Amino acid sequence: MGYLGGGKGVLPLSPDTFAGREITTDTLLIAEMAGTVPCRVCFDLGTGTGEILRNTDFLNKGVFTVGIDISHDALRLFDRTAGQPVLCGVNAISSVFRKACADLVLANPPYNIAGEGRASIDPLRQEARTGNPLLLYRFIFAAAYLLRSGGHFIISGRKERAEEIRTGLYAAGFSQIERSERGRVLAVKALMERSWPSEYCRSIIC
Repeated sequence: MGYLGGGKGVLPLSPDTFAGREITTDTLLIAEMAGTVPCRVCFDLGTGTGEILRNTDFLNKGVFTVGIDISHDALRLFDRTAGQPVLCGVNAISSVFRKACADLVLANPPYNIAGEGRASIDPLRQEARTGNPLLLYRFIFAAAYLLRSGGHFIISGRKERAEEIRTGLYAAGFSQIERSERGRVLAVKALMERSWPSEYCRSIIC
């Protein structure tokens, strides 16, 4: 869900953190782009240990932040000074949270498709990086459910999935799409022009 890194260009935070808790390129891209968006309430979908939130200036700005993930192990290491961790899957967002409650939603979804490519020997890393083909769209529609009209969504992914991300954003009602790239990674920011009916978003997410 975006809490594990690895490979070239990864900066370990400290020696006492578990393997994989690192600052990755996608984390930095989202954090940098998030710093340009004024907000009062921010959700981080797939927060993991909360590295994206830790790398923003939200605490100093008084932003209320919520980190969502399905991993007990990741949330156990979530730094609560960066926000409030909540154990919840994206498919349950519409059942747990109030619609249109956020100004900003961040997401770093799994970028590998289950059954494709080489599996990681680290089960936590494998869980964080791998999902089914529809998971990307569930993240996008979960963000659309949470965002108020005029709110922003920032999502990262591999460049080869750029068209899928763009398609999902347009399908969910986002506009004014901007992108930032670094190496093989891109981050995309989009505007939620109007909030979708709860029943519509729920039917897509679940």
